[in-house]
Formats: sequence, C-alpha cells, structure tokens
Amino acid sequence: MSIFRKATEETKQLSIGDEGDFLVVRADISKREFNALAAKMPTGGGENISIAQAADFTAVLFDTLVLAWSGGEGKPSGEDYLNLTAGVATLIDAALSEHFASLLPDSAEGK
Repeated sequence: MSIFRKATEETKQLSIGDEGDFLVVRADISKREFNALAAKMPTGGGENISIAQAADFTAVLFDTLVLAWSGGEGKPSGEDYLNLTAGVATLIDAALSEHFASLLPDSAEGK
C-alpha cells in the first residue's frame, strides 16, 4: 500500500466528561487544513501564550475537527461552542488539543 493518500473522511468519538457525552471528530486532516490550523497556533510558547491566542486556536480546532456532538443534532456551530459554560468548553478544549496532537507527525514521520 502506498503512503500517498488523501485525508480520509473517517471519524472518531471523543468522550467528554463523566456523563456519556461525546464529540464526533475527524480522524484525519489534510495538509491544507493543517496549514490553516498552524496559521492560528499561538506563538511564543509556554507561559508567553495569551489567553486570547489560546481561545482563538481552540475555536478554530472546534470548527475544523468537530462534526457532531451529543449536545444536539447535526454539526454544532462555533456559536454553539462559544455559548457553552467555561467548564464544559475547557473539557472540550483539552480533548480537542489532545486529539490534534495525535494527528501531528512524530519526529520519524516528520523527517
């Protein structure tokens, strides 16, 4: 099987909280989508990242990756996400950040 393949349309379910809630997310992203996310990544690293930069990035992650959720029918909008309580949004942000990190090439793949 060739390594040359397009990003798939496969999905993955991420558990959110302890009550059975979940997100349905894209299991893969294209180089184009990665580049768009990379353009929004906070700069400065570590403690130099502002809260606003982090919030902007997680909103873009949500829009790019989330296809459905247990909170309603269909694809949730950015407004749906922004209207969540801060605690729930923080749980979602953590799950999406971890999932996004799993999509990044490891050092062997990057070479």
